[in-house]
Amino acid sequence: MAVAERFQGANVIDAGSLSPYWGEHAARYVFAEPHVEGKTVLDIACGTGYGIGLLKAKARSIVGVDVDMEAAREARAECSGNASVLLGDGLGLPFADATFDVVTSFETLEHIHERAQFLRELARVLKPKGRLILSTPNARYTRPVNGKPSNPFHIFEYLPDELRRELDACFEIDMHLGQSLDPSIRIPPFYHDQIRLPKTLSTQSLLFAWKVMNKMPLGLRESLSMAIWKKPFYPTVDDYIFSQESVDRAPVQVAICHKK
Repeated sequence: MAVAERFQGANVIDAGSLSPYWGEHAARYVFAEPHVEGKTVLDIACGTGYGIGLLKAKARSIVGVDVDMEAAREARAECSGNASVLLGDGLGLPFADATFDVVTSFETLEHIHERAQFLRELARVLKPKGRLILSTPNARYTRPVNGKPSNPFHIFEYLPDELRRELDACFEIDMHLGQSLDPSIRIPPFYHDQIRLPKTLSTQSLLFAWKVMNKMPLGLRESLSMAIWKKPFYPTVDDYIFSQESVDRAPVQVAICHKK
């Protein structure tokens, strides 16, 4: 995986819950927590290590790997005790066969040209019946044009059926889910979602108010949000839902698999 293929929004989150990206990306690690308890875990493309910080309390041990030297250096700040970080490439991991119980791979597959090789490598380092928890954008939602994603950092985005076929070479899929915002969140924090909102007066008025608040000084914005909605302005990990029913329409699809 080349450095240029790494989507910055997914991998260099350092603003915690005050970043619009934080809730969406951290929610995947929170979702993975029950599956890593007491397990040896590899977090591939770990970025700055925020996922390691979330999983290390549950995992027996966790190793993060990232191809970017600066990201890996920052990720080491999350490491102590049972956590570590290595500089490495997901197409040729520096581990023996059958090393890990669980591999987490969140928002990585879509950045890679050699996707089948990448999945084979993840399967190689998993123990027999070891588990892969993977997320990637849903092309039914993102709508690539002639196969080309609108995100310039993405190489390929999968339709749900395409992802199932790709994974089937190495894995059995236990669950295939969609990740989406809870319907109670009327205004999503991302522009590409906001332009899809209904053009009704009520929704567009809410969107205008959201944009005004988004430009306010941080302290004022958060104080108003807590006073009005009793929660932070940007969605948190608790505002994202994972369900099988939404897999065909959600912005992100999540697969939980085990090695064949």
